[in-house]
Amino acid sequence: MKKTEPRSRFVNVNGVRLHALDWGGEGAPIVILHATGFLGRIYWPLAERLRAIGHVYSYDQRGHGDSSAASDGEYSWDSTMRDLEGFITAMGWSGVRALGHSAGATAIGSLPCERPDLISCAVLLEPVIFESPTAPELGWRNPFIQRTLRRRRIFDSVDAMYSNFEHKPPYNGWRKEILRDYCEFGTRPTSDSKRELKCAPEVEAKFYETSRDFDGLGRILHCTSPLLVMFGARGDSLGASLSGKVANELKNGRVIDVADTSHFIPMEEPDYAADKAIEFFRFE
Repeated sequence: MKKTEPRSRFVNVNGVRLHALDWGGEGAPIVILHATGFLGRIYWPLAERLRAIGHVYSYDQRGHGDSSAASDGEYSWDSTMRDLEGFITAMGWSGVRALGHSAGATAIGSLPCERPDLISCAVLLEPVIFESPTAPELGWRNPFIQRTLRRRRIFDSVDAMYSNFEHKPPYNGWRKEILRDYCEFGTRPTSDSKRELKCAPEVEAKFYETSRDFDGLGRILHCTSPLLVMFGARGDSLGASLSGKVANELKNGRVIDVADTSHFIPMEEPDYAADKAIEFFRFE
């Protein structure tokens, strides 16, 4: 697939300088919001395909990619949703179509519950959801926080980072070109010519620490905007255990369980995800 070089700009929202990418395309805007720890750039296979039905934008969340750190030090799921609200408003839009992954999907599915004027319909890829602050689905949380804080943050080079990850789960299931872009654009050069993660492990861990304080499931289930929710069917999917509940109780939408995929559907099966998103957006 031929890559489009997106145009870069910055948007000031809630005391944060958000780095946004304009992927081009004709028609009404479509917003892509990435998962915790990642950045908007690596969702380019989806952006490329979605350009056929709209003008596509992505942005890096606070403390991620080339966006600034939070001026108030807040890194929470609520702030992710508020920044999404602020970004759409700052761009002068309403009724946008949106696609999110992981916590980005949770934010996109949650915002219309409070601001249905801002998002007309949305595709949620593996939203991170749970039934209560003590739900068993949160069993990943504490070990994940500790693992994140121990994460290696400095690599000798982009190539060295890629070699380190390419045979390790979950990255070994990713499209190689997406992993390569994560290693390149998800890091910045250091003063000694090495590469450092743009999203510091401490920032990423703060998002996981606050996850149980945000009722994403309740908001998504009561969302009146049409939703297409996709869960990975493998056991390492974070949301698959609630797939049936979401399918039965979602106010306005449907659920797809994607065979042989994990939490990382956009990295493992970007063409499938794009096809389903295009089909959904065209008829909503």
